[in-house]
This record gives sequence, C-alpha cells and structure tokens, in this order.
Amino acid sequence: MGEWEPASPFEEGLGSAFAAGDLALCLALLRLAEFALPISPDAAAGREPVAWPTVTDDERTWMPAYTSAEAMEAALGGVTAYHRIVTMTELAAGWPDPRWGLAVNAGLPVHFFLESGTVARLAVPSLSEERLADPASGIPVMQKLLTPRDLRSYLMEEESRVSGYCHRAGDVAHIATPAVLADALGQASVEGVVTDGGSVHMLRWGAAGLNLYRTPYGGSDEETMAAVAGWVIEEPPFIGMGLAPNVDQVIREYKVDGVGLPHGAEIWELTDAGIERRRAVYDGDRERWMLVDVRPPGEAPPAGQTGSDLSERDSSGRDFSGWPG
Repeated sequence: MGEWEPASPFEEGLGSAFAAGDLALCLALLRLAEFALPISPDAAAGREPVAWPTVTDDERTWMPAYTSAEAMEAALGGVTAYHRIVTMTELAAGWPDPRWGLAVNAGLPVHFFLESGTVARLAVPSLSEERLADPASGIPVMQKLLTPRDLRSYLMEEESRVSGYCHRAGDVAHIATPAVLADALGQASVEGVVTDGGSVHMLRWGAAGLNLYRTPYGGSDEETMAAVAGWVIEEPPFIGMGLAPNVDQVIREYKVDGVGLPHGAEIWELTDAGIERRRAVYDGDRERWMLVDVRPPGEAPPAGQTGSDLSERDSSGRDFSGWPG
C-alpha cells in the first residue's frame, strides 16, 4: 500500500466522520459518492467486456471500490492504472450476487465493509426516507405498465386500486419508445404489455401514504433474500436491490398491494411514434374512469359533444374500439 492523503473535500469530510465514529454521516456521504472500480487494460482498451472486480477472503467475496482514483492507486500500489467510475445506484443496478459485500477503500485508514443490503438501501431508500431527506420534493408521481387485462379491469370493471410493481415516472421520462420502455422495466416478455400496434399503456398517479410503497429488497430464493435482509422472493430476472432488472437503466421500483388510486389518476398511451396520449382519467367523486376524447389538433368534436376532452359516458356506453384486448 502506498501513502494516501484525501484527494478532495469529500474524502476529507469522510475521513473526519470516520475518525469521529459517525457512521450515519459516513453512510450519507457514501450514498452520494462516485467510486473508482479497477478494470483490466484490455477492458479499458475495449478488447474485452468490463468485469466486476472481486477479492475473496476465507468467508466471502467482496467487490473493491475506492472513493477516488488516488485512493485506488494508494491501496493497490499501482497494480492497475485503469478504472471506471460508478455511483452507488449504478452499483446496485448491476450488483452481480446478493451474497457479495462492498469493500470501500480496503487497506486504507478510512475504509468500510458494507453488506449488499446496505448497498441496496443506500442506493434506493424508501419513499418515506426520501421525503424526510427533502421535504420540499413534492408528491412522487408513480407509473405502472398495463396489460390488456389491466385495461379491462380499470375501464370496464371500474377498478380503482393498484397492486404489483410500480416505478417513479421521472425515472423513465427519457424513454420515448414503447419497446425500450418495456425492456428497461424487465417486462418485454410480458404478454400484451407492448400491443400489436407497438404501443404501451401506463397507469400514472400521485402517491399518497408513502409507507404503502415498499422497496422490494429480496432475492430469487431464501438465501439471497436473507443476504440483503429483504422480504421478497421472485423468479429471475428480479435482482432484489430495489431497482428494475436492467443493468443499463437506473429505475427505482416499489411494490404495492391494493393501494387506492387518487382522484385524477390517469391512463396514458405511449405510441410507437413516441407520442404520449392521455386515454382516461379517474374521477374519485363518481368512482369511475372517464375516457378522454383523443382527436388530432384542430379537429372539432363530434356533433352533440362539448369541447371538453373528457367523455361523460358511463362504462356501459363506452367505445373501446381500437383498444388492446
């Protein structure tokens, strides 16, 4: 190990918190940190895929990460000169094995050994924890992809609750292609999510009662669930770190069970042309979904209808021609 001095104000603050024994502050700093991960010369030159670095002791496997390139050089003594930079959330999104741990600055005076469950909770805190950290952040807007069966349940059976996995709408706002969106959420193979016409339908609403939105920490079996101190067991590609199962995207996931939708919840269609169209709005006073009259810009409403874009017909008189399912 070479000589090491803090290379930034961040490392100085981390060192002070470590010396003071303030673990909570240390973890808060690491949550927002960027880490240098060693890579091989061939990976740096693009001649081979980038692999996760590992070190193994008598008990388990660790992934080494460093709070700066200087820290990595001091710890490894110049064994490798190449690295890539990742955030804590990116680490969690691609975490290869829940049984591994994260070794931060191993071999240096300021160091941490974190369980995978700690990595997950730093990367994806609960909605309630995020609100406490930023009280002015506003109401989270949630989103869930819908199958044809879901659409029938909401629009024909007047369903007003939501269950299953959902995500923050803002996490996928940059995705404008239905197939890419379904793939990013690990739902490309779910029958009917992408329609024959190439579109997807999305339920979108403001989250109230944040404790009802649980972060799905877990694994694919009892062992991996226990490794992250989680509560969910799902079949692969579920990763159990609180993120959608896609290493190329960072999308926070939450699991709900029969949560009531608020007045103003919406169903949107994202077309294969990348255009979003609002298709229905939930009226909490009437306890039913109101269809949205979608017309090209400038086209007058049909005779007998007002200029409002909300249909006043009840479910028995709705026209679902052109809808999937």
